[in-house]
Amino acid sequence: MRPANALGDTTGFAELRDTPMVDVVNGGQFGFAIDPATYVSSTPYVRRNLIPIVLELPRGFDYLPNPPKWRAAGKAILELHAKSIEGLNMKLSVEFVEQPFGGSGEIQQSVSNVTRARSEPSFSYVEKYGRPFSIFFDAWIKELLMDPETKVANVVTRAASKGKLLDLLPDVQGATMLFIEPDPTMQKVDKAWLLTNMMPMEGVDTEGRRDLTAASDQLEFNMTFTNIGFVGYGVNILAQKMLNELNLLGKANPNLRPAFLGGVAADVKAAEAGYVEKINAAAKAAVA
Repeated sequence: MRPANALGDTTGFAELRDTPMVDVVNGGQFGFAIDPATYVSSTPYVRRNLIPIVLELPRGFDYLPNPPKWRAAGKAILELHAKSIEGLNMKLSVEFVEQPFGGSGEIQQSVSNVTRARSEPSFSYVEKYGRPFSIFFDAWIKELLMDPETKVANVVTRAASKGKLLDLLPDVQGATMLFIEPDPTMQKVDKAWLLTNMMPMEGVDTEGRRDLTAASDQLEFNMTFTNIGFVGYGVNILAQKMLNELNLLGKANPNLRPAFLGGVAADVKAAEAGYVEKINAAAKAAVA
């Protein structure tokens, strides 16, 4: 039977914490002896996969051919295709000044600064047939950031920008994303990062080679983005709002999805030389 206070309340050091967590008053198993009755309070934290959500894509997409295609591709590439996403951080670092405390070698330390680790989001991709990821990121760079030859963003040469008040401020060039780490129930936010001014820091390696004695290889690459990051209670509230909008109840279970094919393809069915056909033929030839 679990303790009545297995989960702590949101008071004291947890006053800005809405996600359930164990009450550390219970579950201490490294004292004089273990405490079997509070084993549930010894449940460890296991990091969950991030949920990436695109909040804004570069406004500059509106000045490029077929803006809906740009936006659909950008959202899919940033939310659905990355094999892994790393580099999100909010670790606090504390700096101290020191002075001798007497002559015995003891040191008195006093706080002089506190900083937070900067996130450096890195998306890992396995390139697809035709290299769509490479083409997309290179086009993003050349169209909205800068062309390597002219040193001018190519969007200014587009007819769609003619007569419009075009600028190259960060919201025109970069995206804004929210990254959510949910709790195990997918109902509460454990951590969240809001990153804006996200732009690709480089293109994808585009190389060629010839070696008839070796197997060909696939292209895997990491895409690192610039960003200005925000964390805190306000970001968590936004993340909780987005998490609440996920409809997990009912038929979100992937085991309930229909098969991706509805039956035998017509051209295959027309080839009367298979398992079913043999059974049907046997049934027709059976002695009455």
